Amino acid sequence: MAPFLRYLPVALMIAGCSTSAPDSRYAPVTGQLYSEFSREGEENSQFAPFVAATLAQQNSSFADSASYYLKALEADPDSAFVADRAFFQLLYAGRMDAAAEIAVDIAQRAGTENEDDLVSILYVLEAFKREDWQEVRDRLDVSEMSGFGGLMTPLLISWTYVAEEDFAAAEGALAPMMVDQRLKPIADEHRAYMLDHLQNYDRAQEQYLQLANASQPVSLQPFVAYAHMLARTGRRDEARSFLGKQAERFANNRFLLREGMLIAAGRPPSQTNADPRGAVGGMFYRLASEFSRGSSPQAAVIYLRIASYLTPEVADIYFMLGNLMDQMDNPEASAQVYEAVPEASGLRRLAQERRINALRRSGRVAEAESALRSALTDNPKQASLLVSLGDILRERKDFPEAILHYSRAIELNIDARQPDWFAYFARGVSYEQSKDWPKAEVDFLQALELSPEEPSVLNYLGYSWIDRGVRVEEAKGLIEKAVEQRPEDGFIIDSLGWVNYLTGDYEEAVTLLEKAVRMEPDDVTINHHLGDAYWRVGRFIEARFQWQHAIDSEPEADELAELIHKMDMGLPEDS
Repeated sequence: MAPFLRYLPVALMIAGCSTSAPDSRYAPVTGQLYSEFSREGEENSQFAPFVAATLAQQNSSFADSASYYLKALEADPDSAFVADRAFFQLLYAGRMDAAAEIAVDIAQRAGTENEDDLVSILYVLEAFKREDWQEVRDRLDVSEMSGFGGLMTPLLISWTYVAEEDFAAAEGALAPMMVDQRLKPIADEHRAYMLDHLQNYDRAQEQYLQLANASQPVSLQPFVAYAHMLARTGRRDEARSFLGKQAERFANNRFLLREGMLIAAGRPPSQTNADPRGAVGGMFYRLASEFSRGSSPQAAVIYLRIASYLTPEVADIYFMLGNLMDQMDNPEASAQVYEAVPEASGLRRLAQERRINALRRSGRVAEAESALRSALTDNPKQASLLVSLGDILRERKDFPEAILHYSRAIELNIDARQPDWFAYFARGVSYEQSKDWPKAEVDFLQALELSPEEPSVLNYLGYSWIDRGVRVEEAKGLIEKAVEQRPEDGFIIDSLGWVNYLTGDYEEAVTLLEKAVRMEPDDVTINHHLGDAYWRVGRFIEARFQWQHAIDSEPEADELAELIHKMDMGLPEDS
C-alpha cells in the first residue's frame, strides 16, 4: 500500500504522544510518591507491588508489570504517579478496558491540566466505544490533544455525527481536514466510508471511484470497502471484476487478492471501515503500520493496542503485534498476542502455530508440546504442526518419535505436491543422531535437491561427509557455498575450519576457528576444534585453555572423556 503518512509530517503524529513511555518512565520520582509514605507501616503498603512492577517492566514483562501496578494502585488509589505507570503498562500489555478506566480517572482528576495525549485518546475512545456520541464531543472539548488532534479530533467528531445520521454536521467537522492538502486524502476516504455507512450508495460509489482513480492512492483499503459495498448490495460480480482489475493494476497485490477471495466467498473483508468503530480502529491500525516500518516499534505497539480496543475482531492487528514483539525479542508477549486472535477468524490456525513457536522460544516447551498435540487432535493432517512437534521431540533427543512425525509430514506434503526441504532435513538430522547414516544421507540429499542454496543443508551434509572422511572435496565445496550464504554464522565457519584441519591446513584452520569462537564463544564443539588446531600449530597452552573451556561448557559424556584425555596427553603425532 502507498504510505499515507507522506501527506503528514511525522511530527504531527508524535508531537504530543508519549509513545516512548514504556522505556522512559522506569525511574520513580520520589517527590511524586506523595501518599504512600503515610502508609509505610501498614499491611497494604504499595512498595512491594510497586518494586515488583518496576522490575517486571524493566524485563519487558508487560502483563506482570501491569498486574503489579494495579495492586500498587489498589493500595494507594490517590497516587497519580502510580496511576500513570499503571496506565502505560496496561496499554502496552493490551489490557485495554482497564487502561481506559484508568485514563478516565486520570483525565477527570486532571481536567484541562491533563497534558498526555495517550491518556486523552483513551479517555475519548472510552466514550466512543460505548457509543455515547455527545460525551465524545464533550470530552474532546476539554482534551487538548496537541499534534495528534489535527488528525483524530475532526475524524472522531465527524463519525459521532454520522452515527446520529447528521451528515451535514459530519461534513462540517471534516472541513478543517478538507482545506489541508496533507489531510484531505484521508478526509476524502472517510467521507466515502460515511456515505456508505449511511446507505447513500450512489454518492458513496462516486466517492470510492474518485479515490480508486487517483494516480497514487493513499491506501488500498477503500478499494476493498467499495467492493464490499457492491457485494452487500447484490452486485457481487461487479465486486469481483473491480477487485480483479485493481489486483492486476497493483501487480497482484496480496492484500487485494486476499480480500477479494473473502468477498467473492460472501464473507466480510478482514477490516470493515464503513462504521464508526471500524473507521477509527482502522486509522490507528494504519498509523501502526507506518511506525512499524520505521524506527518506532513501541509507538506501533501502542497504536495497535488502541486499534484492538476498538476492533478486537480484526486478526491482522494481532499478527502485526506478534511480529513486533518477535522483533523486540519478547516471545512471551508474542505468544499472548497470537492467543488473542478470535476463534472465528480464518487466521486462527496460523495464529496458533505462531503462538506455539513463540512458546518454544520463550522456554515454555512443555506448554508448546501440549498445545501442538491438542491442535493435531483437531487437525491431524496439518503437516506444519507435525514438523513442529517433531522439532520439539528432536530437541529433547526423542529421535524415534520425531522421525515418525517428520515422516507423516513428508507423506502429507507429497500428497499435496508441496514437498518441504526442512522436513527432509530435520528427519535426516534425527536419523544421523540415531546413528543411521544411510537413511540420513538420503534425506539430506533430498533436502538439497529441493533447496540447493539452503545453508543449513549445505553445512550439515558437508560436515557429515567430512566427519566420516568421505567425499571430502565435494563436502568442502558445499561448506564454502554455505559460508557464502551466511558469512557471519559461527557454526558454518567452524565447519569450514574443521575441513581445513582434517585436510592438514592447520594455519587456515586456526584462522577460521578463531573467528568461529568469537561468534560462538561457549559452544563445546567449536572450542574443542580450536584446541585441536592450536595443538597442531604448536600453541600448546592455548590448546589446553580451549579444551578446558569446552570441558567447563558441559559436553556429552563421550566428548568429555575425549577432552580429559587430551588435557592429560595432548594429541598424538600427526602422521
